[in-house]
Amino acid sequence: MSGAAGQLKPIEPEPTQLPQRDSELARAPELEASPPEADDRSLDDMPGWPVTRLVSWLLTLLLAVSILGPAAVARADRIEWFVLLVPTILATLGSRALFEVIGFAVADRGPLGDLGAALPSALVAAGLMAASSAIVGVRWSPAIGVATTTLASLTLIAAGAARGFEIRVRLAMRRVYFIGSWESRRDLAGELGRHHDATLVGATVLDRRPEPVSGPALAQAVVSSRATVVVLDGLAMRVPELVEAASILNLRGLRIRDLVSYYEHEFKKIPLAELSPTWFLFDIAPIHRRRPYRSLRRATDIGLAAVLLLLAAPVLLLAAIAIRVTSRGPALYRQRRVGKEGEEFILLKLRTMVERTEADAEAAWALSQAHRVTSVGRLLRRFRLDELPQLWNVIRGDLALIGPRPEQLPIVAELTRELPHYSSRHCIRPGVTGWAQVNLGYGGSVEGTVAKLQRDLYYMKHHSLRLDALIVWLTVKAVLAGRG
Repeated sequence: MSGAAGQLKPIEPEPTQLPQRDSELARAPELEASPPEADDRSLDDMPGWPVTRLVSWLLTLLLAVSILGPAAVARADRIEWFVLLVPTILATLGSRALFEVIGFAVADRGPLGDLGAALPSALVAAGLMAASSAIVGVRWSPAIGVATTTLASLTLIAAGAARGFEIRVRLAMRRVYFIGSWESRRDLAGELGRHHDATLVGATVLDRRPEPVSGPALAQAVVSSRATVVVLDGLAMRVPELVEAASILNLRGLRIRDLVSYYEHEFKKIPLAELSPTWFLFDIAPIHRRRPYRSLRRATDIGLAAVLLLLAAPVLLLAAIAIRVTSRGPALYRQRRVGKEGEEFILLKLRTMVERTEADAEAAWALSQAHRVTSVGRLLRRFRLDELPQLWNVIRGDLALIGPRPEQLPIVAELTRELPHYSSRHCIRPGVTGWAQVNLGYGGSVEGTVAKLQRDLYYMKHHSLRLDALIVWLTVKAVLAGRG
């Protein structure tokens, strides 16, 4: 390796060298990925809040202070404003979620777009604080409301500006050079384009070159591109000379990542084409954690599901009446799904479609049955209210609150034949919501299920309390955004 290191300094790029500049990369249209469609974006792809942890927490704390501050200052001589602490937390989280949801839908993400997202979010926070003050008996004045709205709006606009600055900095500092197959390069370019957190500055596409790539020439191309991280897929990892060149670049200070670990860290998903049997040799929390942990998690699921079901009872009653009045058939829909270890169970949902005809009797993807969705059902689906009866499935033990979504039996049989590793998702209990669900919604096809399986496998490997909290947060945002 030391001998190879000594060779790198005098090496000049070969005449057939791969693109070394951004402009040269742009002139290779066959390598470029098509831009993502707007409907394919997820709320986690383009967050409107800074993702740098310290900045994110500081701005969230500042938002809470701006919401509670005016009431606290107006009642500085009394302690009654302390009872507003819990409403302040709810108002802070609610206004931040609404700001991100509105900002996600606004095309202009500049100052005007941030203002358009900040003002209604701040008004909601002020309204919630005013209502809470009336309930607990704390005096609330119009002046306090104006001050709360103004300060919260300014904080939210500052958060939007900070996110914009963060994107520019991260795009400038996180420069990716890829080595591997054309297909992997295309997928990586698409992911980077969706997340706006790094720039693809160069690529060596091994399966579209007439001659092998030499290690020294590759190293020279990477250095010329001023990359900060080099990503190799499985094809590149099987070429010893390229691996040796990558190890030399690693010693020079560049970060070297294999494609699977890069996807896991940056995109929170698993590239299925790169998986090998050894990848599955990891602890799965719902299986390998000790029994007290599993029992506590199950008890927590049951407790939360019972509380949520009780709170949702009025909504369920009104929805059931609306369903019965507007279409024929029962309010509840029952369907066989595949659960943990492949066991069948009956999934409960509010009925959102007209009753099946004989032609529609076979299992089908949800999107292919869109013509059967009723007007009430469309509203229930949009805000995921049709899934509230599944809280009873959680209490029964068929589902967890968080986990991979269960599919119909015939669809599972088809996917098991079509997709390697699909059956592995059945080793844990399916959930009402999950990492794939909040990012992608309905799969709708085998291709859509591939994207969901990438995230289900990520959840299985990286399951944690923090990831569950993130899924709950994204579920709230998805419901507010009407992206059910």
